[in-house]
Amino acid sequence: MRAPRYEHQDVRFNMAPLIDVVFLLIIFFTLVSTFASAENIRMDLPAPDKSKAQTLKIVDRVVLNCQFAPGLAGAGGRVLYSVGPNPPEDLDTIGQKLVAARQANPKLKAVVRADKRVRYEQVREVMVMVADAGIQDLSLVAHVGTAEE
Repeated sequence: MRAPRYEHQDVRFNMAPLIDVVFLLIIFFTLVSTFASAENIRMDLPAPDKSKAQTLKIVDRVVLNCQFAPGLAGAGGRVLYSVGPNPPEDLDTIGQKLVAARQANPKLKAVVRADKRVRYEQVREVMVMVADAGIQDLSLVAHVGTAEE
């Protein structure tokens, strides 16, 4: 009887699944970066003098936008309020959403972004609404630029 002969087989690495995974990761990170940037509506923020504002990465937060709408409600324009990138809503609806979000997450933080053409009284209404919802951590966003701006 003869001993069985084993032939050497070449070990090969299949690249097709690896390429699929890389493409899926590229698509995932592209979508995530798009969703993160959609939260920032383009508006002109005020630039206070000698600001010590810092950029913070807050995970449990809600962004409230106060956007100036020129030509609406008379010559002065009016303010459109929205939560993040969502369409504008009235303050009562936003207040109810804040109360529900605060009940779901007791450590909820609020970030108020206001166009520099929005009057303080209109921003103050949002600040009072945040306080009424029981949110104790409130941040105001302002543009900190150079003296030439």
